[in-house]
Amino acid sequence: MTEHDTHTPLDALLGAAPRRVFRHWLSLLILAIAALGAMTFFVRFVSGDDSPYYSTPVERGNLTPLISERGQIRGAGEVTVFSALPGRVTWVSGKSDGAVEQGELLAMIDAGEIKGAVEVGRSRLTAAQAALEAAQVTAQDTGSRLARFESVWRRSGGRAPSLNEIERARADARRADLGVEAARAEVKAAQIQFKEDETRKAGAEVRAPFSGILTMRHAQPGQMIGDHQPLFTIAQGIAPLTIEVPLDTHRAEPIKAGTLANIRLDTLPDAPQSATLTLMRVSPPPQTTPPLAVFTIEKPGPQVRPGMKATVEIELPERQNVLLVPNAALEFEPGARGPQRRERIFVLDGGEPRRVYVTVGASDGKRTEVFANDLKPGDRAIIGWRDATAGGGQSGG
Repeated sequence: MTEHDTHTPLDALLGAAPRRVFRHWLSLLILAIAALGAMTFFVRFVSGDDSPYYSTPVERGNLTPLISERGQIRGAGEVTVFSALPGRVTWVSGKSDGAVEQGELLAMIDAGEIKGAVEVGRSRLTAAQAALEAAQVTAQDTGSRLARFESVWRRSGGRAPSLNEIERARADARRADLGVEAARAEVKAAQIQFKEDETRKAGAEVRAPFSGILTMRHAQPGQMIGDHQPLFTIAQGIAPLTIEVPLDTHRAEPIKAGTLANIRLDTLPDAPQSATLTLMRVSPPPQTTPPLAVFTIEKPGPQVRPGMKATVEIELPERQNVLLVPNAALEFEPGARGPQRRERIFVLDGGEPRRVYVTVGASDGKRTEVFANDLKPGDRAIIGWRDATAGGGQSGG
């Protein structure tokens, strides 16, 4: 066999010599390794990281804190109208907002039980008045009898009637007088109760106490209500329009009067209204509730009315060179969620979650400033599970 006979058709086509066979197989091996690497990269790209957690690096940077709270636009001198009696609301005015006049009928309540109480009270009052009249007749009769006995006793020089008869007549007269006093007291009590029941019965018709702006309707037709339950809120006037929101002072530095804010109405979120902080209401010690911030809308548009729902957005001064983590990191829990006494995040340490206790600062709604000794920029903060069902069966980290 000649040297030319050892060539394969491919070698003949490429003009390869037998000494090039080794190079040929080496090239094929390199191509195979490259193809295997590309496939591995592709599989890793499709399937993602082997870690069961989503994570993001802790950053150091600047933050413009943003406070966002929900509230309701209020008018001047708002007053809440309460129900005067329990029952079912049978009718409500079609007005949900707008002007109302003093004495205008706003709602009606089924006063069936109160109507019965009024009739019982009227009967009781009638009976008490009759009893008073009877007691007065008895007192008059016993008084006349006692007067006759004493007249005869004086004329007879004390010989007639007997002392026992005089004493008995005096006791009868005294009892009759006491009966009159008791009957009179019963009449007075019946009158007071009857008047109270009639006043409550009149409460079945809910009317506007003054002319103003109806800002909120709390009751609906057919609704069962209790005694002294809010039915309507009425403002004495429109200007000034304010909005009151709670402030979480643990997540933001205290704000001062004059701080500006944007008010975004639910119905017009893209047309913010400018407002200024005019008042801070702080509860008395031990201050179990957050302080309330009252913002006054500077130049409300014609579409802004009392009773509208809105969001207050407050931008605070920028904080520079602070440690930042995503808000999702503060919510993540690698095991079953239990009572959380301290703020903490979890970072990846050798592929496993490691808990780091932090003190939280301001937030812009997406990121939060944190303070921690055992945390540095570049640490991978865990923000969630790759498999949404994975967290249910894990034990706490």
